[in-house]
Amino acid sequence: MIDDESLKNIEKLHKLKADGIITEEEFTKTKEKILEGERVAVPKQKPVGGEPAEDDWYGWATLPLKRYADFNGRSGRKEYWMFHLVLLAAAVMCAVLAGIGLGMVAAALLVVATFGLIIPYLAVQVRRFHDQDKSGWFALFNLIPYVGWLVVYIFMFLPGAAGDNQYGPDPKMS
Repeated sequence: MIDDESLKNIEKLHKLKADGIITEEEFTKTKEKILEGERVAVPKQKPVGGEPAEDDWYGWATLPLKRYADFNGRSGRKEYWMFHLVLLAAAVMCAVLAGIGLGMVAAALLVVATFGLIIPYLAVQVRRFHDQDKSGWFALFNLIPYVGWLVVYIFMFLPGAAGDNQYGPDPKMS
């Protein structure tokens, strides 16, 4: 008798075969092992659209730089927050430089980083709003004095809309 987990694994195999990720031969071998009751690790699907593997933290942190001024499509929470973590690390580095007496160097680095990273940061924010099936114009909340950034942060924590929407396929499903 086949348990639910085995059935799900066979369904995943069908999808991988249909997407051309595994061959017919690999599909048949793995399916036979599953049916015989062996524990088999189903290969993970490589995400569509050049997205990094699930456990590639560096790839997720630098993906907004690869999609530098791409305001179309959707971005998941992982892409946004990993990039945000990199920006936070850069800000901490500038603060440390300023703290050890290199204030001018820190200020110059901060100006260069701000001008260089503002476009990908806005683009990934717009794609996060798209993931929630909201207009990218919601990023203008950033311009509201004192509380605008907080409103945007709250939106960035919210999960995206399940399934495809008007802005593209679900980044979790690809």
